[in-house]
Formats: sequence, structure tokens, C-alpha cells
Amino acid sequence: MRRRLKIALVGSRGIPPRYGGAETFVYELSKRLKDFFDVYVSCESDRFDIDVFEGINRVHIWARHTPTMTIPVIYDIIATLYLLKKVRDINVIYYVAPDGAFAGILAKLSRKRVIVNTDGIEWKRLLIRMRFVPWYQKPIYLITSIAMFISEFLACKIPDITIADSLAIKKYLENKWRPRRVEYVAYGIRELPKTDENRKKEILKKLGLERNRYYLTIGRIVAENNIHLEIEAFKKTKTGDKLVIVGPINPRDPYVKHLFRLRGGDKRIIFTGGIYDPEIIYTLRLECKAYIHPYTVGGTNPSLLEQLQFDNPIIVYDVPFHREILRDKAIYFKTKEEIIKIIENLEKQNNIAIIRAIPRMFMWEWISQRYSKIFEKFCLLGRYHAESL
Repeated sequence: MRRRLKIALVGSRGIPPRYGGAETFVYELSKRLKDFFDVYVSCESDRFDIDVFEGINRVHIWARHTPTMTIPVIYDIIATLYLLKKVRDINVIYYVAPDGAFAGILAKLSRKRVIVNTDGIEWKRLLIRMRFVPWYQKPIYLITSIAMFISEFLACKIPDITIADSLAIKKYLENKWRPRRVEYVAYGIRELPKTDENRKKEILKKLGLERNRYYLTIGRIVAENNIHLEIEAFKKTKTGDKLVIVGPINPRDPYVKHLFRLRGGDKRIIFTGGIYDPEIIYTLRLECKAYIHPYTVGGTNPSLLEQLQFDNPIIVYDVPFHREILRDKAIYFKTKEEIIKIIENLEKQNNIAIIRAIPRMFMWEWISQRYSKIFEKFCLLGRYHAESL
């Protein structure tokens, strides 16, 4: 009987997911891979330990673990060293973010096979955020951006395989860095639990909302996600509907302070803070008049994918990553003036439905099969051949 391959996923905060897309990705993938591989997932924790959660091996490493602070490069290095010490014969270490490429150097020196996911164009995020921070913090953001730029380069040169979760990102990496081997595997859609009518009414009432009387954005409250642009636009509209922005709030963050100043006394604009209850998220997505997705940097975004399950309009920033997902099933913009015009047009209409088919490349079963094939071919052949997939 053939020995089960050992696969380690490094670079998320851990499972079960609580914080964001990377954790959800690791959880959804690992719970499907565990039937075919011995799966190890690094988890930021208060101790060093290995335990089992839903059939997945959790590799705990000590970390200062808060909702707003993490030091991913250091934690990836610690997780790699701990894995190499405690788990014998790891076949593949998969770093789920580009800064894992630094730790990937250690894995390669230990003769492990390495895969790195580049995510979006991460170094650009810091440059965008610099605009909103005090002058004395700008050098830190610039240095971090340079480090992320280097990690993107290393993510294309160190690993045996580089993963792009968007075809547009794959093309960008091929043109800019010429990776040894880059493969496209998308991110998957989380299926939200449906709620009955009474529960939906209860949720909306508690949040002070009415069905089809609010616009919705769900995501991280950071500058590159362009929340300021939609607020600036919304304030200039005459709509009586609300703008609901769901995402964790750090009141000390300079960008959050800027958004609160922008909102001013406009009671139509609501920050809910972080909401993690799937039933509430389902209701908010289902009952909104339209979903606004103003993100500018990144590949396949989990929050946008999640909205594909619903037939309300999606108003989205016009970049190749989004057109790749939505094609002609969205309303695109690039300026706040265009957002204003879109909202004014929607105000003249009611209950617009846009039927979308969900492509199989965004379904977790297909994604897990794709990764299974990559891991098996990669390990059994000793050398990866894309043409064999």
C-alpha cells in the first residue's frame, strides 16, 4: 500500500477560520484534501503543539495573535522550522501567501518541494495605504512595500510551482518575472446557509435595514479597497437608501479615521464592524439593492465570489481581475462620478435581477481535485510537468 503524501499548508492564521480569506481558503481546501493526504496546517497560537481538528493536523506556533496585528514572514519561518523538526518526511510545503517565499528558502534547503501562492499584487497595497498615514509612518510602509515586492520576485523564483488564483495575475507574473512554473487555480465560493423569512426579518430589523433599501460592501476596511471612493460618491447622491459597510474596524487606524471624517453626519452610511455569522451575511447579501465592490488590487477576491450566489446587481471597479469573474454580468465603474450615475439609474428601477452561472473553477470540489492532481503528480514524478495534468 502506497504511503500517504504529507502536505503542509503554511501562512494563514489557522483553522477554524475567523479572520479572512486566507483562513477560509486553507480550511475549505484542507478539509477536502484530508481524505487523500496527511494534511498539516500552521496555526498562530499561544503555544507550540500539534493536535487534530476535524481530521486535519494543526501545527500550533506561538504568535502575538490579535485581529489587527500579525508578522507573517516571521511566523512562516517559525512554522517551517517547527514543521521540519516535528513532522518527518513532509512531501510538500505550500505557502498560501507570497511572503512565505522567504520561509520557502529554508524548505528548499531542507530538500522539500515548495509551492507558493502569490495572491494579488501585494506590494501595491502598501503604496496605496501610504497616502492616508502620518508622515512619520510612511517610511515603514515604503520599506514593507519593498519587502513585498522582493517576496513577489522570490515567489516566482524559489518554489517549484507558483500558484496564481487569477488568470490576469498569472499573465502578470509570466510577463514580469518568468516563473519556473506558474499554474492557475482559482479561489472557491463559500456556500452560505439559507435562512427562513422570519429570521431574515429579525436580522434586518436588528440592523435597522429594510429589504432592497440598502447598498452593501463586505470586506477589509483598507485603502486599496477604495471604501473612501464609494463613500464620497454616495454622499453626493439623493437616495434615501443606506450604504452598509461590513468589516472589522480599528478606530486607531488612520484610514478608518479618514472614512469617519468623510462620512461626517450622513446617517445613511453605516459601519457595522465585523460580522462573521453566515446567516447574517447570507441575509445581507440576499436583500441588498446592489452590492458594491470597489477593490483595485488583488486577484480572485473571496467577498466578490460569494456574491455570485445572489442575483442582485454588482457594481464593481473595472479591473481585469473582476471582468474575469463577472464578464458582462456586472455594472463597472472607475470614478466616483460613475458610481453616482449608476446609483441614480438604479433608484429609478426596482428589484433588478441578474442571473449568473457559477463556473466550476470557483467550486471547492473542482479546486480540491485540481490541487490533489498537482500534489500527486508533483511528488510521484519527482519533478513537476504541467503537461501531465
